[in-house]
Amino acid sequence: EGREKIRGIITTASYEARAFGVKTAMPIAHALQICPQMVVVPSNYPLYHKLSHKIHKYMTARIPKVEQYSIDEFFGDVSGWIKDEEVYAFAQKLQEEVLELFDIPVSIGISRAKWIAKLATESAKPYGVYEVRDIDAYIENIPIKAFPGIGKGFQKRLGEHYISTLGDVKRHKSLFFSWKKPGIQLYGRITGTDNEGISSRGDRKSIGISRTFDAIYDADEVKRRIMIMARHIVYMVMAIEVNPTSYYLKINYEYGVKVKKSVTVDRVFSEALFKATLAQMYEELFFPTKGAIKLSINVSNFSSQHKKTLSLMDFDEDMNDNKLS
Repeated sequence: EGREKIRGIITTASYEARAFGVKTAMPIAHALQICPQMVVVPSNYPLYHKLSHKIHKYMTARIPKVEQYSIDEFFGDVSGWIKDEEVYAFAQKLQEEVLELFDIPVSIGISRAKWIAKLATESAKPYGVYEVRDIDAYIENIPIKAFPGIGKGFQKRLGEHYISTLGDVKRHKSLFFSWKKPGIQLYGRITGTDNEGISSRGDRKSIGISRTFDAIYDADEVKRRIMIMARHIVYMVMAIEVNPTSYYLKINYEYGVKVKKSVTVDRVFSEALFKATLAQMYEELFFPTKGAIKLSINVSNFSSQHKKTLSLMDFDEDMNDNKLS
């Protein structure tokens, strides 16, 4: 009683916290109820992107073809570079070097198929290396929900066909092919027959940040928070040396009211320009009678002048056609 309400969600949790039922995207208040001894550490996005950028440079120096998949994960293709029988040892060495150089523990999955390598990364956790040699045997009993891209809606759809494991998927080829391109693509990825290569573009397409809070009716306070968030975006943009030309602002108000605006600016990115543009966008989106409860800011459409990549990492490695991730 009398305490300030705890807002926000869990972005990631240690294995110790997970043992108590703490999960990603769970409200922090709920997480503290089930794990009172949990220590909540604030996010530090500029640091994450700076480290990600450094690790990406390290990866491209060690592997001929690297693709950034997310904030904390890369794919790497070592086919023709490392012998099949040496890839596991190479991954272990990579893992040791990342820990030594950046103090970051990573897990690595290895397979000849890109998306099986990603799946194998989960099998490698915590801080392991897992190689899949027989894809059919590996996927046989893995639940469909474990595969990237299969959400709750599609899980329900598959359940109607009594498909609950990835092994079941392999036995329903005709069903997936009847769903045309999306079904064919998913079937190929699950069975390791997609032959998808690594994209070396490595470019992050956007940088974004959002914050949720109790309703704020003061326009100046909302604007102040937008400027603070903008500063975080600026740190990340400068860290990876890109030039975003599209700015996006979204405001969630009480009672389900949402407003958003995006602007394309054909100018060199700067903190002053970005903040001035956001201020103008906010004036157009301001509701004087409703309290703002969430702010989201995003920059995208990076020009080709400074192409570099962001990410932290969760390594996943494919083999034979060998890819890391």
